[in-house]
Amino acid sequence: MARLLLLVAILAAAMLRASSDTHSDCGIAQTAFGECVPYVTGQDPSLSDQCCRGVKDIKELTPTVDDRRAICACLLQELKDAGGSVDSSKASGLAGACGVSTNVIPTSLSFDCSK
Repeated sequence: MARLLLLVAILAAAMLRASSDTHSDCGIAQTAFGECVPYVTGQDPSLSDQCCRGVKDIKELTPTVDDRRAICACLLQELKDAGGSVDSSKASGLAGACGVSTNVIPTSLSFDCSK
């Protein structure tokens, strides 16, 4: 029951953030990545199709190095706001599991987005 409440809280926060900031690339990326947060934080054991669609959308938002750094920082903040820990193995394998080649997904709460 606690896991369900946490998932609902995470989704509510993502929806609230989405309604106020969806017109920026950061807001769009955070909304897309919101589908993946339960998976990479270990709250959901399975990877959803919606998450993979979000990862593909994020890749489209990051054609340049500067775009990747900015979106990575947004995603990192979203993970920190979720208040949990990140399952590094799930986070690092997320793009590949979705068939997307990108290095913009943070793999820990201390991930360095400047690279």
